[in-house]
Amino acid sequence: MSDIKSRLEDFLTELPIEAIVEDVASRSGRKPGEVTPGSGLRAGDIGDMLRNYVNETRVSFDMIRQHISTQQRILEVGAGLCLLSLFLKREGYNIVALEPALGGHELFEQARRAILAHYSHIPLRMLDCPAERLDAAVHGRFDVIFSNNVIEHIPDWQAALDAMSGVLDEHGYMLHSCPNYNVPYEPHYGVPVLHRVPNLSRRWFLASDADQGIWNSLNFITYYQLQSYCRAHGLCCSFEKGLLYKAVKRIDEDPLFRERHRGVVATVAWLLLRTGLARLLGSIPAALATPMVVRIQILPQETV
Repeated sequence: MSDIKSRLEDFLTELPIEAIVEDVASRSGRKPGEVTPGSGLRAGDIGDMLRNYVNETRVSFDMIRQHISTQQRILEVGAGLCLLSLFLKREGYNIVALEPALGGHELFEQARRAILAHYSHIPLRMLDCPAERLDAAVHGRFDVIFSNNVIEHIPDWQAALDAMSGVLDEHGYMLHSCPNYNVPYEPHYGVPVLHRVPNLSRRWFLASDADQGIWNSLNFITYYQLQSYCRAHGLCCSFEKGLLYKAVKRIDEDPLFRERHRGVVATVAWLLLRTGLARLLGSIPAALATPMVVRIQILPQETV
C-alpha cells in the first residue's frame, strides 16, 4: 500500500463515527428509528450512512489518485460529507469542494456540519451553489474537476457539464463516474430498470416500501447520451474499460457494497468469479458496461 493510501486509511479510521452519530441525533431531537421528513433517513441510520461514505471515499480516491497533483487546482463536484476533499486538502492539494445546500436532508446536512467542525483546522474552501451555476469570473478555473456518483442525480446534467466546462482550464480535464443506464440495472436499489420508461420500471421493480427519494433524483444518463453531448459541444471524451469486471470483484470483496447488491446480483457475481468467467467482462465495451468513468477534455480550437 502506498504511503498516501495508508494515510487515507488512517484518516478514515480516525473518523469518530459514533460521536458524530450521537451529535447528529442530539441536534435533530430525534430518536433512533424516527424518520427525518423528506430524507428517508432515520436517526439510527446515520452511522450506516457515514460508513458508506467512508467506503465510497476510498473508491473516489482510487479513481483520481493517478490524475491529480499538488500543482493543480482541483474541484470535487458533489463532495457529499467532504471526507475526500478534507483529506486531500490536508495532504497539500489545492482543492475546492462543491456541495449544494439543497435542503430537505436534515440529518445529512447535520452530519456534514459535524464533520467539517471536527476538521475545522483544515482550511477547505466550500462552494454551495449548484454545479450549473459555476462561473469562471466568480470561482476561477480548475485543472481537474471530478465527481463520483453525482452526475446521475443532476436533473439538467447537460447544463451542469456546460458550466463545468466553462470553469475548466483549456488544458484541464474532468473525470466523472456514474451508472450507465444503457445497462438495465439500477445500482442504488439493486433492481432492473429500463431507462426509457423509468416510471414503469419503478412500478414493476421497486419495492412498495422503498424510499423513492433517490429514484426521483435520477436522470438515467447513458453512455451514448454523454458521448453525443461531448461531440456536440467541442469536447473530447474517453471511457475507462474493464469497469464491469471491477464492479463484480468489488461485490465479492467489499461487504458494504455487496449488501447494496444482495440477492441475484451478488449470487451471479460470486458464480462468475468462482468459475473464472468474470474476466470475460473486462472485454465488454464501455457502452455496454456499468458503471462508467469518463474523461472529458476541451478540444483544441483548430480541431473543433
